[in-house]
Amino acid sequence: KIIEERKKRLSEKGYFDDENKKQIPYLPSRIGVITSPNGSVIHDIINRISDRFKTPIDLWPVAVQGEKCAKEVARAIDGFNSLTKQNPLIAPDLIIVARGGGSIEDLWGFNEELVVKSAFKSAIPLISAIGHETDTTLLDYVADVSAPTPSAAAEMAVPVRHELLALLDTNGARLSRGL
Repeated sequence: KIIEERKKRLSEKGYFDDENKKQIPYLPSRIGVITSPNGSVIHDIINRISDRFKTPIDLWPVAVQGEKCAKEVARAIDGFNSLTKQNPLIAPDLIIVARGGGSIEDLWGFNEELVVKSAFKSAIPLISAIGHETDTTLLDYVADVSAPTPSAAAEMAVPVRHELLALLDTNGARLSRGL
């Protein structure tokens, strides 16, 4: 009930409107990942991205449940965004906020208003990857893209390198024939 009331109030303020969604970069030069440094989520993301198109990943470690979760996640989103102002060369082009599945109590931090507000004001496009396919948090609604799982978020973040190279070869051949 609390989530539904909060969702309604934030929706009325435009936090979840499609016109506020940013485009995910096709080939990000850096990816910021906000998750726990322990557990399988970060390893899954690193492995999926490495398999598809090796891209530098910066981990901002946070608590993904409990009392500290919301504050740490909001601080991490704001922190990655402040890097853009300080030194754009080290700032990520994309942020993934990820956590494995759990009960509604475990995922509660991602329903907190301060997390939603930080995600909304993020200048860096953000993919929410909280829980598994059936889990939904308010972060999923405000994020630019919501992924069903952390591994799916990694797949959305980067193309497959060999497919991209094949496309470039095909287009290069077409260009040569055209000339």
